[in-house]
Amino acid sequence: MFNFLCGMGLVKNNNLYRVTCCLLSLLLLSACSIFEPIKTPPMHYFTLAMPDPDWDCCAQQGRSTILVNQPRANAIYNSPRMIYIPACYQIQYFAQNRWADMPTQMLQSLLINSLQHTGYFQAIINTPSTTYYDWVLNTQLLSFQQEFITVPSRFRIAIRAQLIDARSRHVIATQDFVVVQTAAHDDPYGGALAANLAAQKILNEINCFCLRNLS
Repeated sequence: MFNFLCGMGLVKNNNLYRVTCCLLSLLLLSACSIFEPIKTPPMHYFTLAMPDPDWDCCAQQGRSTILVNQPRANAIYNSPRMIYIPACYQIQYFAQNRWADMPTQMLQSLLINSLQHTGYFQAIINTPSTTYYDWVLNTQLLSFQQEFITVPSRFRIAIRAQLIDARSRHVIATQDFVVVQTAAHDDPYGGALAANLAAQKILNEINCFCLRNLS
């Protein structure tokens, strides 16, 4: 009888030992998972590329110098974050997708490159300096966003351009430009592709605006 009771106690102790080991293993596994680094999705960056020059609509003449200031913008566009419009009067940002630089800085570089390809200007300056220049091009970025209000989505770029006579400081001309480009895909990549096409179109229009008013 004593041997039987001892056996029963040994069995119970073995079972308790196994249960305890299982619980400890689960606790250790949980602790390891808690201290593991949190895996976050990678960030994707997009840029605006230099468009192909197309100046058939522009009369090329003259050899002058122009100052191209960095575009001004509202606070929401002074950031590399990619904006999208899910519905009217709503603004959202893509979490894992950004522009490689602020839109205003990318557009200033493209404006300078596109104006250089016209062959009209002898020199293009990107910052005010003591160097003499004939004209000043001021721009303001009014819209730079992917809109999901319609299907398929669209990318909208709106820019206000102003030409100034550097000598007299008189405004020669002011005009608003708006380009809405349909996106091939309803995602940030599709928006970036549409943004590049829209940028090419609006740069061509601004070039024509400059040459038309300076010729």
